[in-house]
Amino acid sequence: MHISIYGVGRSGTKAIQLYLSYLLAKKHGEVWINYEPYFWLDRKTTTLNYEGFYHHSTSPHLLSDSGKLSPGHLRFLKKLTKPNKTIVTKFIRGNGRINAINEVLKPDYNFIIVRDLYQVLISVLKTNWDFLSVGFEYRMSWDKFINEVKKSGIVDEFEWCIDRIYDRLDKNAFYWYVMNLAALQCTFKPTYFLDYKFISEIESIATEIIHPAESESIKNPILSGDYIHGDYPLLSAPSHNSRTELLNSALYKTQMIDKYGIYLPNKKIGSLAKINDEYQLIESSTSPQTKVIIEKKDLYEFFNEDIAKKLALKRSSPKQN
Repeated sequence: MHISIYGVGRSGTKAIQLYLSYLLAKKHGEVWINYEPYFWLDRKTTTLNYEGFYHHSTSPHLLSDSGKLSPGHLRFLKKLTKPNKTIVTKFIRGNGRINAINEVLKPDYNFIIVRDLYQVLISVLKTNWDFLSVGFEYRMSWDKFINEVKKSGIVDEFEWCIDRIYDRLDKNAFYWYVMNLAALQCTFKPTYFLDYKFISEIESIATEIIHPAESESIKNPILSGDYIHGDYPLLSAPSHNSRTELLNSALYKTQMIDKYGIYLPNKKIGSLAKINDEYQLIESSTSPQTKVIIEKKDLYEFFNEDIAKKLALKRSSPKQN
């Protein structure tokens, strides 16, 4: 079985991936996890995937046909498939390429999750996140992005939107809107469209497609999304790619990857995970957090309402698959 998961960052994709991976590992003894392969080599997020980032940054954000992917990009995506393995793959940088990616991965089930714009932007501010960069070192071009969006025609009110974008938060909101528009145009079947407000719906879906021996709540503290990076409740062997990582880092810093596409491809992407039966105490974070309030804007209201309507239509279909 191969399950693919898509969503804009800060939308609950980690929680969905950990939940499904945990159930599959309990049932089959192990599960292969591809975590953000357009940027990370595995779920521990200690090693960058320069090969993946190159293909992400040099390919169109909006691409529905795998035939338009470069040969290198196709080879990269094919590495995410493993014969005779149970796999869960998730992307937060793939919303505009879902059909193209899934033509290569051929997942058995596809999940798309959407979260309220204001909640996403609050999370963006709290974590110093930016959809067009990672740590502000690995940047994407805003001008290139909006030019591509304009040519695609995906945004009906493009000029109205662009005239109301003034700062980084507005840019992140526009990215959220475009990527969710693209995701909601996904035609791959079977696809389950999830609203983050009703994330617990994943439990009944998991029962239907995985048939676990016993039910599990996604609200279980051990299944908090951030635990996807650790060794509890899932355990993975440490990865050893130090030489490739160092060489690719040097190639990136000297712009050999950006300008010439020169990088060392990774032999392995992702990691095998098993249930960690050793009990570990999971404590809920009780430290107070700064309250962040985002003022309502006509632009944000338009984005949020339009996506909410389109998502509701997808979710109201008699059968999503």
